[in-house]
Amino acid sequence: MVLSGVVSVDAAIRSVNWDTMMLLTGMMVLVGVLGEAGLFVRLGRWARAWAAGDGWRLLWVFFGITAAISAVLDNVTTVLLLSPALMQAAEGMDLDPVPFLMAEVAASNLGGLATLIGDPPNILIGTAAHLSFMQFVRYLAPAAVLLLVGVAIVLPRLISLAPRPLPQDRRVTIHPIEPVPSAQARKLPGLLATLAAMLAAFMFQQVLGVAAGVIAVVGALGALGYARPPLRPLMRMVDWGTLGFFLGIFILVGALESTGVVNEIAGILTLSHPGRWLPLMILAGAALFSAFFDNVPLVAALIPILNHIMAQSPSFGIELWVALALGAAIGGNGTVIGASPNVVVQGLAREYGYRLNFRRFAGFGLRVAALTLLLGGLYLSVCF
Repeated sequence: MVLSGVVSVDAAIRSVNWDTMMLLTGMMVLVGVLGEAGLFVRLGRWARAWAAGDGWRLLWVFFGITAAISAVLDNVTTVLLLSPALMQAAEGMDLDPVPFLMAEVAASNLGGLATLIGDPPNILIGTAAHLSFMQFVRYLAPAAVLLLVGVAIVLPRLISLAPRPLPQDRRVTIHPIEPVPSAQARKLPGLLATLAAMLAAFMFQQVLGVAAGVIAVVGALGALGYARPPLRPLMRMVDWGTLGFFLGIFILVGALESTGVVNEIAGILTLSHPGRWLPLMILAGAALFSAFFDNVPLVAALIPILNHIMAQSPSFGIELWVALALGAAIGGNGTVIGASPNVVVQGLAREYGYRLNFRRFAGFGLRVAALTLLLGGLYLSVCF
């Protein structure tokens, strides 16, 4: 876009939401430091001990842990660090790890819906709608709980715990999780206190008058200064590809706005006079497209369209943003390419020698998406 002259370099830089970039980077660093200190290793060991050899108990424990952590930490890094422990626990019970991984993905995507920092699309939506951390929680956390409970109730009908098949590819040998260096492990309580302080700052963001990105960066710098972890493994925890992806998406969407494409699309939607059905249309459309296209670029493209719709039709408000967040999270569970955690878990399964292909995931994910779409539509209709 820049080289072809559609947007200038200055316009491209201005189109990037730097608060979002700071928030993503800060949360990635903080999660990496917590991982180096052994938080996820300890959680995995605790879950396996509590399951006591019961496969369904193991699934429920990891489902709950994943949902809770994904609400307050980056869900991509959460599944990246929890999945090896989950696969090893399932193998220890001689069970196929793939059903566990699929349930973990659903918990991650739906748990991440609850807060502003739980999922990258939330960060984009919260920033565009000018929602504080607590405002986002008030509107979306009840929906996340409703969807998680609904999936948990029907989960035994969606998956079956089968004996572990012979892995199709053992090029990568599974090793026990390496122990965390004691020097780093001793710093975990202080790091958890840092995380708690950062979450408190998010909750009182409006009172403090500080941007969410600044809070995340200050928290990450505090954790780095306290723990002083080895930088090489920490740098691998930061998903540089995701950060670059966001930069590109911001510039592309800025170009669509500056060339008038967004205005045209918003005008078409407004002229169709959907009225009170528009939030449900956005919910269903976002869910459908998020199932087959990564939900981050979809949300980034829809945000300026919703801004223009609300400018032209002031009767619409927060319900459109809630519908978009719900649709992105719900559709993200539909297929293995619907959201970033899905792709990460698929790669880990392949690395460990198990096949989690598009067809197998879709058999589970599309049913989860259909159920949660009904529940999301009910929530949107009743509460807005």
